[in-house]
Amino acid sequence: MEDAKNINRKSRLGLVVSDVQDKTVVVDVSRNVRHPIYHKVLKRTKKYQVHDPDNIATIGDIVRIEETNPVSKNKRWKLAEVVTDRDVAGIAATEIDSTLVTEIEQSTKQSSDEKNDDMDKIDTNNSNSLGEEQEDSIEDDDSEEDNN
Repeated sequence: MEDAKNINRKSRLGLVVSDVQDKTVVVDVSRNVRHPIYHKVLKRTKKYQVHDPDNIATIGDIVRIEETNPVSKNKRWKLAEVVTDRDVAGIAATEIDSTLVTEIEQSTKQSSDEKNDDMDKIDTNNSNSLGEEQEDSIEDDDSEEDNN
């Protein structure tokens, strides 16, 4: 008898984007729609608030949801099953190799030293060029005075 009820319920596949709330997950369901005039295939997404009484689903899971009677103001869907679990990075922050950390520190020191050297070169070039210009202008002033 219960299986007969489930036959007529709508079902969707989606990705869990939020699991912060208690007994509720937000599922992002996307579908492809062809534009009626330009015939370009467009991706349309919709977010559903889904009832998850056991807090099974987590962010990144692909889940199947199905229609149900209203549980709250916004929840009209319930979690049917978790199709695939999320893919989590296999490296924890504490397992990072210490040699990698030292290499990064050395490279940042080298890059900052190179920047400082470049800035020193620019400063010396600017001071030299300004000094020459000032000397030239002084010589020009002297020659003009001599001509008068």
